[in-house]
Parts: sequence; structure tokens; C-alpha cells
Amino acid sequence: MAQEQFKLGIVGASGYAGQALHALTMHHPCISPWIVKARSPGDLDRASREQLRRCDVVALALPHEPATQWTAALVELGAARILDLSDARRRDPEVHYGLPELFGAPPADARFVANPGCYPTATLLSLRPLIERELIHPRHIAVLGTSGASGAGKGVAEHLHFCNLTGNSFPYKVGEHRHIPEIEHHLGGGATINFVTQLLPIVRGMLVTSFVEPRVGPEQLREALVDHYAAHPWVSVLEQPGQGLGLGHVVGSHQALIAVGPAARSDLVPVLASIDNLMRGAASLALHNLNLWLGLEPGLGLPPPLADSPSGTPRTFASLVRPPLLPPSDHV
Repeated sequence: MAQEQFKLGIVGASGYAGQALHALTMHHPCISPWIVKARSPGDLDRASREQLRRCDVVALALPHEPATQWTAALVELGAARILDLSDARRRDPEVHYGLPELFGAPPADARFVANPGCYPTATLLSLRPLIERELIHPRHIAVLGTSGASGAGKGVAEHLHFCNLTGNSFPYKVGEHRHIPEIEHHLGGGATINFVTQLLPIVRGMLVTSFVEPRVGPEQLREALVDHYAAHPWVSVLEQPGQGLGLGHVVGSHQALIAVGPAARSDLVPVLASIDNLMRGAASLALHNLNLWLGLEPGLGLPPPLADSPSGTPRTFASLVRPPLLPPSDHV
């Protein structure tokens, strides 16, 4: 029996996240991607407007302001569903927040889904189940997030030049990062965080370490995470933090790795999470949401979950054995 086919319009397919989403959906058995070439809604010709009306979903892989402009134009055009990868509507109470392991599948009749950011994804996956169960104090949380340079997008900036970034690492936007309100909002429980981000001299991958004040022992924190994610194969809770959290284990995958420090010192316990910022933090999460939203199998088109929790140093060139994430240049 033939599977139902869906058409996905992608606005912003030249960006890193847009390229990765295009690459994933190019080989999807039920989703056919179509790249919107117009740079702004005003550039759309009649044929493109008609194509957008016929799309089952339009994905916006854009920054905040362009995404807001495109959303307004797509609503006026009568677009059926809009998946927004920007932070424009992530705190809108009328928009589904697309982190399936925490907030479930998008309702079939929803018109909008807000795809979480990379730092919020890693932080929320590691902390929200603990706050929901009141196992940690929600107002004593310090978060250190480290990320590869692709998280900054394609914009030209001096600190992203190869000569300035390679062999270097530094904090940025300390205390004023745009993801702070999003993280606090979706952590719930009145949570407040002290959030510091650092740029790493690598292309992709993200490791987030949260220092929390526990109300129970570290092992009980870990057990709560294991219990919460028992039915979610793309989240692995490791026995303990270490080399198993290495970014080489997650780059190219949809997997999130979480670990809890084995002991409390200074009344604090570290809770750690690593993801691929372009995949689990953007494109593969978008595809996971699309599958659920369209009533498809959740894992269609996604790299398979890790068979075992990783440990030790990641294999050399491990990412080369995974499916390609960026399309050839003639597809961009």
C-alpha cells in the first residue's frame, strides 16, 4: 500500500539548519521538500505563492525578524501549517512547543509549531523532569553551555573568523543570551537560571552543564531521568559523566546524552547534556516534529537511536559512517 505523501516548503534553506533539514527530507519516504527561493515575502511570484498554498507544512529556518515577516505572509496566503525554527513564537501560549519527549506530539489540528533552540533543547531535556518532580531547587541553577561555531549561523562576524576562533575559546552574551527567557519559561516551577555560554573552536556539537541544588541524592536524580526517558529512544541517560558525553558520539545523530554527577560538592550537583546543535538542536528535531504532526512514524528519515549508551573516546571519524547531513552544493 502506497504511503501518503506530504509536501514541505523550506524558507531559509541556505542557512546551516535549513541545509540540514533539506538533506534529511530529500531522502524521506513520505515528505518531499521544496526550497522557497524568494528572499522575502515581497519577492514571491504568483507560482511560488500557489506552491506555498499547496504545501502541507512550511518550515521557516530563519532568524527572528524574517520569520515573523514570513509567518504573517504565510497566514495571509492561507498556509496550512507553519513550523518555525526561530525563537519568534517559542513562548506563545497558543503555539505548540516542539520538544516531543517533554511536551508530546504536536496536535494534528495545530497551525503552528515552535521548534526549540539548541541550548534550550539540551537544558530542558536534562532539567525539566527534575523540576517537575520537585527534586531540585528551581531558583538555584547555574548553566554553562559550550557550542560549536555553526550555532552562530552564517552571519559574518570578527569573532567567528578562523584566525580568531581556532585554538581559542571565550564566553559571549553573558547574562543576556536570548535563550534565557525561553529556557526559564519552559522549565516551569518558577525556575530562574544564571546562564553563561562559551564558543568552542569546532564546527558543531554542544555540551551543557547545569549546576543544581538537589533535594535528593544524585542517584535519585539519575533514576528520575532514566524513568522519564525509558520510552524515548533518542535520549540516553549515562551511568556517569565522562567521555561517553563526548560530542563525537552525538554529531550527526538525533541523540541526546544526559548524565548526573555522582556526588554533591558545595551543595551542588552537575547535570550534563550533549547534542548536535544542528541536528537535535534544529533540523532532526524539526523532522521529528514533522513526523508526529503529520501522523507518521516518529523515526522516519531520522538516524536510528544509539543501540547502546556510549562510553569511552568516540571512534575516530565516527561521524563519517552516518548519513550525510548537508546536500550537495547544486541542491542549495
